[in-house]
Amino acid sequence: METKNYNPDKLEFRQIVLKHIQTILEISNKELRNKTYTTNYSNHESIVEQEDTRISYIQSIENLAYILIPYFDEKVKDIYKESIRIIDGLDFEVFDYCKTEYDKICEKFDKKDVGHGFAVMLKLRYAKKLFIALNLLLNRNDYLKNSIYGEDRDELVSGDMEDSE
Repeated sequence: METKNYNPDKLEFRQIVLKHIQTILEISNKELRNKTYTTNYSNHESIVEQEDTRISYIQSIENLAYILIPYFDEKVKDIYKESIRIIDGLDFEVFDYCKTEYDKICEKFDKKDVGHGFAVMLKLRYAKKLFIALNLLLNRNDYLKNSIYGEDRDELVSGDMEDSE
């Protein structure tokens, strides 16, 4: 009898990608916001820092892109180049890259400065755009086929086919 070396702790690359996508979806199922809060007392204040799910979401998508870089096609490369400079950018760099949009928002709300939130929201927007592109890449490559359908799509049998045998 032949024995196979099976290690349940060893993950296939596909499982890693799917687990990462699952993590991104779990983060996005909650409101994406900064959960830090300040409590003011009569003689002091207490700041409780908690996870900013916006940043966690952005970082998760960024890391998914990093593990999929070897599989990028031209479509994804273009979106990645556009998105990663915003996602990785420091706030002042994001303001510079998107100066026209920033100026429009300041004008619309009659403010000189809209603050840190502008950079975070743009990073979030570009992360979502990148996530869509990564999912389309996985679809184009039938990457999820084995996970959803088994080894071959022919394994799916409708009830009509079973009745005719």
